[in-house]
Amino acid sequence: MTKTTYLAKSGKTQFRPIANKEFERYLLNGSYGFCLSCGELADGGVEPDARKYTCEACGEPKVYGLEELLMMGLAR
Repeated sequence: MTKTTYLAKSGKTQFRPIANKEFERYLLNGSYGFCLSCGELADGGVEPDARKYTCEACGEPKVYGLEELLMMGLAR
């Protein structure tokens, strides 16, 4: 999934997905999330409105459902 960085309110650099055709495909298939900390796609078992799930790749509680990222304005 295509991603870019942004500066969080805390001052820490994080990742966010770019809402393109690939993002749309994952969004429509459901149960995918995205880790804001490491930028990895979390597949399987992630609810659309998920917030602060633990990332299997980096261990941080920064996985959000793709629909939630859209509503938060973090998928651009």
